[in-house]
Amino acid sequence: PPPASVEVVNHAEVLGIESGFKLLAADAEGGISTVDCDHVLLATGARERFLPFEGWTLPGVMATGAVQVLIKQSGILPAAETLVAGAGLFLNAVASDIRKGGGRVPAVLDEMPISKRMPPLRLLVRQFAKFAQGGAMLARLRLAGTAVRSSTRILAARGDEGLREVVAMRVDQKGNVIPGSETVYRTGSLAAGFGFTANVELAQLAGCGLAHNSGLGGWVVKVNEDLKTNVEGIHAAGEITAIGGAAKSLTEGRLAGFSILKDLGLLKSDEMRGEISALKKQRQRQMAFARYFNSQYSFAPEYLAGWMRRLPDDVPVCRCEEVNLGDLRRAVAEGFDTPAGLKKATRCGMGICQGSTCKTILLDAIAALTGKPLSRIPPPSVRVPVKPVYLGTLAGAGP
Repeated sequence: PPPASVEVVNHAEVLGIESGFKLLAADAEGGISTVDCDHVLLATGARERFLPFEGWTLPGVMATGAVQVLIKQSGILPAAETLVAGAGLFLNAVASDIRKGGGRVPAVLDEMPISKRMPPLRLLVRQFAKFAQGGAMLARLRLAGTAVRSSTRILAARGDEGLREVVAMRVDQKGNVIPGSETVYRTGSLAAGFGFTANVELAQLAGCGLAHNSGLGGWVVKVNEDLKTNVEGIHAAGEITAIGGAAKSLTEGRLAGFSILKDLGLLKSDEMRGEISALKKQRQRQMAFARYFNSQYSFAPEYLAGWMRRLPDDVPVCRCEEVNLGDLRRAVAEGFDTPAGLKKATRCGMGICQGSTCKTILLDAIAALTGKPLSRIPPPSVRVPVKPVYLGTLAGAGP
């Protein structure tokens, strides 16, 4: 019989998963426990994708998502004035949040050309309200004095002990910088973002099938229309099936819930048929928007390769282990051309953050340096624990 109640554990982290299923979890107080279950719904979300540029590790340079969290959860602005740059639709949303919080945004610099902003006509008609909302957001930014620039790349963030200025240049359709187009922005804060990547580590650990699809956001978990993975008893929902936002995640959560109830024998095949059918149609519409959303920060292989080739050797890749781009170039030249090989040769991704920041940079660098498509470069392997944890916690001594 189903349990009479549901235990909710807030601020908990799942550190591992074994067949059976046995989950290893850490709570907010530093305690370690195991959870035994027959069914698992993986909804591990996404994190920001990083692309390196000169000075990207300077104090004052922050991820766009970190800026948004700072504003929404703590009501704190990173600075009185913040430049927003990178690629994708999320840039405008972050700039809008900064402005609402009382900050000033002198400019939003987007790597993508304005032509990429135009959605397919069918998508525009079906989701007109969403695009109208985005248009209104853009109009408010412009009225507030924010310059919105397309086809513009961050070349460098400069400063001594902290950010002082940002150098940007216009780029052509192939990603080549246009001579004479340099602009220098004096600012103490830069919010930089290049889209998102799914947190597929737990799914990897569980043996779930993965697939690389740039239209879905890179490496994602493969699921059927009922959100089932190839591992019996494991469903996946949210950003790990495709980067697509909160509404898609909620739709998939409900679909996965109904599917699990069916598997448990608690929902007959003809029950909730109408709602399940409506949810599946809704998911199809949301997946169409997800493909458009991800296209806003997806670069052609030759475009990204040219971009990476122009970066100097001393650009950091892995901050934890102090690995720079020159280290990767030398290792690849010596034959270490896989994520596993480069980790062993350079320690890239072996620091305290476990590659959460540098993992996507590593994959992009391998693609640029070897000419291999990203779909043929597997994500780095994972082990328990999949998130940083204190040794004292594992020993049962708390944090």
